[in-house]
Amino acid sequence: MRTSGLALPGALAGMMLLLVVLLISDTAAKLVENTSKFLVHNLTLLFVPTSLGVFFLDRSIYQYSVAILVTIVVSTGLTMLFMALLLKLLQRDTSD
Repeated sequence: MRTSGLALPGALAGMMLLLVVLLISDTAAKLVENTSKFLVHNLTLLFVPTSLGVFFLDRSIYQYSVAILVTIVVSTGLTMLFMALLLKLLQRDTSD
């Protein structure tokens, strides 16, 4: 999907549309509640293909192991920081 010259993946556009609908309508939130609980309950199954793929990597991947580890640690830290700041911002808005 192209909007104002920017490429917007369909999955991202769908998630944004779902977010808007869920924020506007309580009925929509109730409709997706059971499915979302099911997906969260079985979330570990979504990681199985990735975990299995690691076993079939070529030995040349070892030369990138330090870069991969640093990338994982830094991105996890940035994600945790972002989520903490977002949660703090959202809690401040609800307490006003």
